[in-house]
This record gives sequence, C-alpha cells and structure tokens, in this order.
Amino acid sequence: MSRITGMVLAVATAAAVLTASTAGALPPPAVSSAPSSAAPQPAELPREVRGGVELALADGDLLRVWAARDRRTVWAARRDASTATWSARRAILRERSLFCGDVEARTAGGAVAVLAQCDRHGYAEDQAPTASRALWSADTVTWSSYELEGEAYEEPGISPDGTHAVWPQHGRYVTRSPDGFSHHRLDAAGQEYTVTATITDTGLVSFLYGAWLEGRCRLVVLSRTGDAAPSRQELPLPHACQDVDLANADADTVWFGDVTSPAHRAVVSRSAASSPWAVSAIAPADAPGLRHERGSLHTVYATAPGLALHAVWSRGRRILRSQRYDPVTQTWAAPVVVHDAGSRRCRWADGSTAQPLGVVLLPMTCSGRNVVLTTADGNDWRALRMGRHTFGLSPDGRYVAVPGRTVTHVVSAERGVLALPLAVKGRCEVVVPDGPDAAVLLTSAGRHRGWPTVLKASSLDGWRLLSRTRLPTFAQECRGVRSSHHDLPYRFDVFSRRHGYTTRIVQRDGEWTVRRSRW
Repeated sequence: MSRITGMVLAVATAAAVLTASTAGALPPPAVSSAPSSAAPQPAELPREVRGGVELALADGDLLRVWAARDRRTVWAARRDASTATWSARRAILRERSLFCGDVEARTAGGAVAVLAQCDRHGYAEDQAPTASRALWSADTVTWSSYELEGEAYEEPGISPDGTHAVWPQHGRYVTRSPDGFSHHRLDAAGQEYTVTATITDTGLVSFLYGAWLEGRCRLVVLSRTGDAAPSRQELPLPHACQDVDLANADADTVWFGDVTSPAHRAVVSRSAASSPWAVSAIAPADAPGLRHERGSLHTVYATAPGLALHAVWSRGRRILRSQRYDPVTQTWAAPVVVHDAGSRRCRWADGSTAQPLGVVLLPMTCSGRNVVLTTADGNDWRALRMGRHTFGLSPDGRYVAVPGRTVTHVVSAERGVLALPLAVKGRCEVVVPDGPDAAVLLTSAGRHRGWPTVLKASSLDGWRLLSRTRLPTFAQECRGVRSSHHDLPYRFDVFSRRHGYTTRIVQRDGEWTVRRSRW
C-alpha cells in the first residue's frame, strides 16, 4: 500500500460563474472501461483506503481489499463498472488468534495477489508482522492462502497474465504458479531495508534490493526461474541503502525513493521481460537546473495527469516562482513568476493529504491570511483567498472547496475554478464540495443559537437550508476549525477554549449529514 502523500495533482479550465442550479449532488463518477491494449496505461500503484488498497481490475471494475478495524478479518468488495454498485463484502481471510493490520495487493489479467500483514494473538503497528498471509485469486471470488514464514510486509508482484505471483521477504520469496505456492531461498548478500520483486508469465522472478557491499552501495537485481542460479545486475542509484521505498508498479516497472511523490521517485524498468533492468528516470528532485530554496517558502512540487511536474518556491516570501520539469531531457526549465503577494510575506501551510488529489492545491498563509495556489495548465496560476478559513475536500479527493468572504470557489478537473457568489464569514464555518459545481456549508442558524446548528447547500438564490444538525454546541464561543486531511476520511477539528470534537460532512444515500467523534 502506498504511503501518505504530499502535494499533488491538477485543476482544469479557467474560472467560471455559477449559471445553473447546483442544489443536487452529482451521481457517483463513472468508472472508465478497461484500457485498450493499443494504448497501454502508465504504471500506477493501487489507491490507499483504510486498512488496505483499492485496485482497478482489467475489466474496469474496482476491488477493495482491507483489514477490519478489529483486525480479525480481511475483507474484499467489488464495484461493478456497468452498474456503479458495490457487492457485499466477502471475508477472504479469518483465522482464530490471527490479527491483520494492513493489506498490500497487485492485480493483472483479472487475477489478484494479496499480502495480509498479520500476527498471532495481536498486532502492533511498530513491529514487523511474523504471521502474514499470501493470498491469490483468479476471479476475486475463490481465494487460496499460504502462510509466510518470518517477517513479511512488502507488496506482492504479479505477472501480466495473472497466473504467477511473488511475495518477497528478506533473502527469500514465495511464488504462486498454476502448480501452487512454493518457497525459495536466495543469497541476497548485503541486503538493506526494503525489497520488491516482479514475476513474468513464464515464472522469471526479479528480486530487487539495496545492498552495501565492499564499501559502496548499489541497487542489486537477481533474476531467475525456479531455483536456478540467478543472473545479477548492479544499477547506479543514489540512496539505495537508505531507509527508502522500493515498490513494483507492474511486472516491468519498479519505483524507488518516496514512491508517493513524483518529485522524489526514480524509475527502474525494462522494455520487455527478457531485457535487462535499467534506471529509466532519475528522481526529478535530483535533476539539473532545480532551484532548491529553503526557509518559509522552500521548494514544493505539484503535478497531475496531463500536466508537467512543477516546482514552486520563493526566495523573499513575496514573489513565488515556478519551474517546469521536462521528463524527456530530465532537466528543469528556467523559473517564471506565478504569484506576487505584494507587501504580504508568505509561508507554506500544511498541504499534505492522505491520497493524491484531483486538483493542484498549494496552501499558504500570507500575513495571517490563508490562500491556496492552483493552476490548470502550469502557465496560468491563481491565488484563491480564504481569509482565516480552511479548505474542504471531497471524500475521493477529486474536488476542493475554497471558502471566501464574498465568493466560494470549487476547484475540479471538469470545471476548473468555479466561482459561486456565496459568502463564508463565520469564524467556524466550513465548506465541502458537492461535485464540481456545488458546495455544502456547516454553519449556525443565528448568532445566539450556538454553533454549529445547520447544514446548507449552494443554490442560485444563495445558501439554502438542508437540515439541522445534532452536534453539540459550545457553551463558549467557537474558537476555530482545523482541516484534518492527513488520513482518511477527511474531516474537520472544531474547538472552543477547552473542548472540541472532530466532524465529517458526508453524503449518505443522496442526503447530506454530519458525523462526529470526540477528541
């Protein structure tokens, strides 16, 4: 499963003004059909969900595999692309005294390989699991299982046709073929930290790891079929012996570094199963031409599908500049000015989110005023003012709501930056997007009626009442709200002088409601 992400992805077109009714919620986004074999899709890691991952299957369906909150069961559920509905969850692993805390998985050819990170009699987040399970299914319905010996916590690999899979460990690995599971030992001398492995349709395993040998570090690739003597490659890759990640994105592509960050991720790949491995892309943060600024407006990164990677920074905290990365030449272009804050001095705010967003979102604070910087194409940048408020995210990260004292913006790939002429003024008012062209507001029904008390939806006539909330109101004045976006689900922390709670604005069966939990 991928780690928590940082800055990310892009917006689309230019700003617009609300011209149609936005009272209703949009239907769930349609799932795209299976990619054409004539237009192969770029390698990607599975999407992280609570306790596991979500996989895009070959036929366009989605599969979620996750560990239950009580850690006693590993569940799977499948979303049908044609009906946009999820199946009932199915238990794929449940054993007495077995506790599973997380799940890794890969898919190809309709088959799925899963690693369930498990321990006996309990599970500790800060300790390597020693009772993990390898699971495999050809159809996501019938599953086979194999108990892994010793520590096992790295993601599996799967062959393009789905018939073979591999689960790497320290100095060994387990494979699955049409003949079943088998265990293999390997002389991985000098192995440091993480490891990954891939497997081909013929069962050729490539075992990749960082090794410190003879006073120097290198990335080592050992390749073999069955238990034959392996061939060996050594690749020049900086930091291969540091505590960084290796993760296979598909059978011929491995990511190295901070695999959740396009700026800090190198790519090791091969053109075909019979070809040697090579460093096909260095980490952009190590590429020539980049200005590495430090301090309050240090260099940060933003990108999206169809949009080049950009580095944004400022030397004096007033004028922000951006550099565009060229993946062909693997160099950075000269900096250009993207925002001038005038007399205000800016610093970056926390923009890390639990998963990549569907829009560029670079939050900052300029002389006490919250601002988000965004772009559709990397050329035209906009700074959206939020005052002292915070932004709101949709559950899937596709949309962002940016509140303002006169205008509320909704940022999306479909509509770009859409301006809703609706004000957000109260100290503790928060907004979440309702699709690409609408928003929902959590607010108070009146100054002396406590806060918060009502939910409202955007409309042509202003904010209209949706429902009253059952949230506790503060005896003292609400002091503020923080956006809680480091993990899923996205939520807000609401607080007064001494008390507070966490709240989520969610849509259930077409109706908006508020959920809360205490700190």
